[in-house]
Amino acid sequence: MVRRDTRELILATSLALFNRHGEPNVSTNHIATEADISPGNLYYHFHSKDDIALELFKRYLISLQPVLELGDNERPDTEELWLRLHLMFETMGRFRFLYRNLDDLCARIPNLRRAFHGLLAKQRRTLERLLGGLVSHGIMEIGADDAQLLLDNLLLVMSSWIPFAEAEGDPGLEDGSILPRAVARVLHLLLPYLRQPEASQITALITQYREA
Repeated sequence: MVRRDTRELILATSLALFNRHGEPNVSTNHIATEADISPGNLYYHFHSKDDIALELFKRYLISLQPVLELGDNERPDTEELWLRLHLMFETMGRFRFLYRNLDDLCARIPNLRRAFHGLLAKQRRTLERLLGGLVSHGIMEIGADDAQLLLDNLLLVMSSWIPFAEAEGDPGLEDGSILPRAVARVLHLLLPYLRQPEASQITALITQYREA
């Protein structure tokens, strides 16, 4: 029990420090000091900082998986799309250090880039199902080529909103207040393809999110 608690303490402390300061700016000594444990105790559980980052990535995937799963008979509408996007962004925000320093992490940790590619593929399939639900409900009208370009743009915005917020120095990353504005940017990409009354509803939601 003690060993498991210490391991969880290390992971929770590392996640908080990585998110706040950026993973490259945090050492194992920083983590041990913040967790009030000895460096030797930390190395008993994790051989390196990369091992900690990899375990946190696994936790990220586990947290995100339920959000990406859709039942075979589900036909998502705009409310379902909004909910899934919000949950995705919320989860990404909790593990935002991964997106702040993605290239560096992928260069150091074997197979991490391939794992991220797999995650992008899962996100694409989920978004494709969500958009397909809107089409089947008669809420969205979009051609096959435009649908693929829209998926690309959705994934691009979803993958880059955290570095963009970092570059802007947005304080909302720390307390989560940025999430509505980040989701609003994604929803805005859908507007040209939505029919009424859903287009007006989404426009109102975007306005509400941007003013939050």
